[in-house]
Amino acid sequence: MGNRKGSVAGLGQGMKSRPNSPSRRWVKHLIGFLITAICLIVFFKQVNFREILDAFMNFQWGYLVVGLISLSFGYAMRIFRWSVLLQSAGAKAGFAVCSAPFLGSIALNNVLPLRLGDVVRALVFPNSMGVSRVAATSSLIMERLIDLISLLSCFAIGLFAIHTVAVPSELKSLAVTLSVFCGICLFLGFMFSEKLSRMLGDLVKKNDSFTKLEIVCKTAAGLLDGFNSMSRPAILIRVMIMSVFVWLGEAGLFYFVLMGAGVESSLVISMLVMSMATLSTLVPSSPGYVGPFHLAAFTAISLVGGPAAQAGSYAVIVHLSLWLPTTIAGLVAIWMRPELFRIAKSQAVKR
Repeated sequence: MGNRKGSVAGLGQGMKSRPNSPSRRWVKHLIGFLITAICLIVFFKQVNFREILDAFMNFQWGYLVVGLISLSFGYAMRIFRWSVLLQSAGAKAGFAVCSAPFLGSIALNNVLPLRLGDVVRALVFPNSMGVSRVAATSSLIMERLIDLISLLSCFAIGLFAIHTVAVPSELKSLAVTLSVFCGICLFLGFMFSEKLSRMLGDLVKKNDSFTKLEIVCKTAAGLLDGFNSMSRPAILIRVMIMSVFVWLGEAGLFYFVLMGAGVESSLVISMLVMSMATLSTLVPSSPGYVGPFHLAAFTAISLVGGPAAQAGSYAVIVHLSLWLPTTIAGLVAIWMRPELFRIAKSQAVKR
């Protein structure tokens, strides 16, 4: 408990010691909007508005309903997964407790730049959940790492499934190498997280000052300590199984929207489209991932043989299908749980 409290203190001090000047924030926002503008220009140069409108008119909207049901299942599994991770760290955070903060953070990611919803989930919402910031941050990082490996694996599998165009063997080998290498690194990181945490703790335990290096070491030690409790074999197996269902649920939306757009598809092809579109959200852009997502989805559909009109309408529909329901659900969750922000604000005032 002593190390954990020290880590929390280090994390809080670390946050205070990293002022982000307004000029730097504006530069980041400007870069994101420039990337969005470039992607949209490239996207609109490759499509015809009239053809996209015709594709919209011919879209079979019944498939979208089934796709949204699949997406809802995937998000339910995400919330269960987060709950399992937090409970493994000793927090009393069941599905009901985790639902509003999780959905709220997704909505904030959708409407705010630089994935600020993740920051809020790690540092603000835990106050109302009875969860330490270190546990929340560790669980979020662990989620993101597992999801990255999952998406890289889906991308590699999808590349091998493409027969409509000749995919260079070097690209296939790179995709497989990346997914395997990242998976091994993730496994080793979880395996030795306890030892690494102890090493970092020993490095700074004799010093009472708060230099930047010591703050970083204490914060890293706390996060690795969280990884250790969350990566026990039984927990890790459950989390991995849930992650499979998370991405199957999301791939279901991509698959049924493909069906509605009249594009020949399979679950493997939808996994490729999903992985390309989702990985594109790592690129800095405007809120809502507008631009990179559309261009990536358009490119993926073109790779599997879809015409430009179908690829363009698909990109727009699948983006709205992901963005609009999750944003509405998250904002409603925040509205129904005002204490998510109120408790954090009252604690900040007391400090």
